[in-house]
Amino acid sequence: MNYRKIATGMIEATYECYKDWKKNNELKVELNAHNDDIPVWCDMSDNTKCAAIEYVYKNRDTIELHSDCVESWVQATAYFMLYSFATLMTHDGQPELEMFFDDLDFMMDEDVLEDSDVQEMMGISSDFTGKF
Repeated sequence: MNYRKIATGMIEATYECYKDWKKNNELKVELNAHNDDIPVWCDMSDNTKCAAIEYVYKNRDTIELHSDCVESWVQATAYFMLYSFATLMTHDGQPELEMFFDDLDFMMDEDVLEDSDVQEMMGISSDFTGKF
């Protein structure tokens, strides 16, 4: 099965929702709806989340979701977009999205992610906005 095409479609669908969230003044609520489920995502400001969504959407056809290829903020943003779409489709809890990623190291507990050595190794920065 070509998971790449599915993930791209999910990113595109979530981007359409994102545009509606902005138009309907629902952006803050929707951007933060899954903060407890995505550690790196929850550390990003709303403006940074918007910029990251724009980045992932713009690069959706070429972006890699594997940790050896992209930084954790890209993975977390793509995961948010897939997760947001999938939660609309599931009614019994958290969707399983592991099939799209080589690992979920960006989902580590916050205390582990705060370690400067871990941050450097995983490409995590406290200033996500500087990435754009």
